[in-house]
Amino acid sequence: MRRAGLVLGVLVALLASCSTGTGDLRLLVPTEVGGGYDLTARTLAAALAEREGEPGPAVVVVPGDVGRAALARLAAASAEPDLLMVMGLGLLAAVPDGGSDPGGLRATPVARLITEPELVAVTADSPYRTLGEFVATWRADPARVVVGGISARGGPDWLVAARLAAAIGIAPGALRYAALPGDALLPALLRGDVAVAVTGLAETAPQTDLGTVRTLAVTSAARSPRVDAPTLREAGVDVVFENWRGVLAPPALSPDDVAGLAALVDGVRSTATWRAALARNGWTDAPLAGPGFAAFLDAERARVEEAMAGS
Repeated sequence: MRRAGLVLGVLVALLASCSTGTGDLRLLVPTEVGGGYDLTARTLAAALAEREGEPGPAVVVVPGDVGRAALARLAAASAEPDLLMVMGLGLLAAVPDGGSDPGGLRATPVARLITEPELVAVTADSPYRTLGEFVATWRADPARVVVGGISARGGPDWLVAARLAAAIGIAPGALRYAALPGDALLPALLRGDVAVAVTGLAETAPQTDLGTVRTLAVTSAARSPRVDAPTLREAGVDVVFENWRGVLAPPALSPDDVAGLAALVDGVRSTATWRAALARNGWTDAPLAGPGFAAFLDAERARVEEAMAGS
C-alpha cells in the first residue's frame, strides 16, 4: 500500500510538472511509448501547437494494467478541464461495465479522431504469397498456426483474428492468438513464433516500406493508399473492420468545458501537421463529437462484449 501511494504521488507530481502550453492542457497515453495511442497523442499535440502558435500540450505516458492506470488517473481528475486521454477500441475491453458513463469509462466522451485499417502481414520471405495461401494452411490445421497481435483479448488485433477465424470456418476455441508487446511483435514474426501479424497500419507500414514485412490484406472496405494490398473481401474473406481512436476527458465537466475541448480538438483538422499524419499513417479523418461519440462508444462496447462472449 505504501509503495502504491508513493507511485501515485510521483505520477501526480509528474503530471503537474509537465503542464505547459495550449492552456496547460495535458494528453494522457494509456499504453507504452511507441504504440498507436502514443503516436496519436504526439500527432495531436504537434497539430495543436501549430494551430495555437505556442508550445503544444504535454504528452504524459501512464501505462499499466491494460490502460486502467490511465483511466483511474482520468477519473480522479473529476471536473478538471485541462486533461485529455487518447483512447480507442482496444481500451473498451479492459474496462469493467458499470456506472452511467458510456462503456463504464467514468469519463466524458469528447471526440473520435480517426479510423484506421488493420493489416494481415507476414515476413518478406514468408511462404504465404497471398491471403488465400495462408487461409488454406490455417483452415487445414488451426492448432499449428499462431496469429500475433499487440492488443489483448477484446482489442482490435484480437477482434480481427477472431473474425477472420470465424469467416473461414475455424471454431472460436481453435484460434491461437498471441498478444505481444508492441516492440516484440515484429521479432516474433521474423523468428517464426507467429505465422502472421494482425496489427494497425501505422505501426506496420514503416516495416513494409523497408521491405521487412509484406501485407497480405487490409481490413478496410476499400484499399488503403498507404500500402499495396487487397482488402480482405477482395482476397476472398468477407470481413470488414476498422479500428479507431478518440479522446476522453475527466468526468463531471461543465457543458461549456466539453464544448471547448471538442472545438479545440476539431481545430487540428485544418493543420498541415494533421493532414500529413493522415497520409503518412494511413489514417482516415473521422470526426465525431458530443452525444454522437457517446452513442458510438456504447455501440462499440456492445460489439466487443458480443465478440468476447462468443469466443
